[in-house]
Amino acid sequence: MSGKRGARGLVVEAIDVHLGGVQILSGVTFDVRPGEVFGIIGPNGAGKTTVLNVISGVVRPSTGTVSYGGVDLLRVPPHGMRGQGIGRSLQSTHYFRDLTVLQLAALAELPDSIGGALRFGAHRMTRPSRTRDRIARGRGIEALEQLGLAQVAHRPLRELSSAMQKLAGMASAVAAGTELLLLDEPTSGVSGHDRGMIGEALRRLQELGRTTVLIDHDPGFVTSNCERLMAMNFGRVLHVGKPGEVMSNDEVKRSYLGETTEEHRPARPAPAAAQHPKGLEAR
Repeated sequence: MSGKRGARGLVVEAIDVHLGGVQILSGVTFDVRPGEVFGIIGPNGAGKTTVLNVISGVVRPSTGTVSYGGVDLLRVPPHGMRGQGIGRSLQSTHYFRDLTVLQLAALAELPDSIGGALRFGAHRMTRPSRTRDRIARGRGIEALEQLGLAQVAHRPLRELSSAMQKLAGMASAVAAGTELLLLDEPTSGVSGHDRGMIGEALRRLQELGRTTVLIDHDPGFVTSNCERLMAMNFGRVLHVGKPGEVMSNDEVKRSYLGETTEEHRPARPAPAAAQHPKGLEAR
């Protein structure tokens, strides 16, 4: 693994995103501290995935700044994010079902640009590099050990549970040298019992000094595993803080949890007798 882990923080300031003439994000501002597990919550369409896309360079904001360890990420192309220690875990391992867990982790050594991949492939056809293969395998094994997957290293992904496949995707990002890991719905398709495995993996990564930003719809998961949360709705930030204070915020309750506070609860309709004076009942 390369570099000093957890030494850099992420700062997102006043981000606006317009797509197709529609404003997707409005004034989004937050920071993620080095080594922190930071969660982003909100209903569907709140703009959560767009935030991750901005951080990873897939979407360019109309205004605002994004920096990681003082580096202006808006000047870094998407294929250069890995060089900055930023990576996203695979949302689905469907296309890698026939690979073993170790083979998936070793894929992290593939070049991070199309041109680099072509040059790498041409080089390997003419002059295979056993040294590079050995390094890739070693980094893959190390990542699997860190996430508690060493015992399934040689099993095909198709034989594993959804939770184990999610962990294998995380291991691939770790093997690539990721310091800031972006996770989009890590518990999607994972049973309640197995979600504890994902939480344990996050704690292991934190112990290693890595920073994680994740999106998830499970309130229990985010409050148990994230140090701070950012709640969003309609492309704007509602509240940032510790899980307890975010979840108790009235605006967050209304938008994310579907709860209504007393002062915002619609008045109950009056009984029919009260609505219509005697003798004037509606017909």
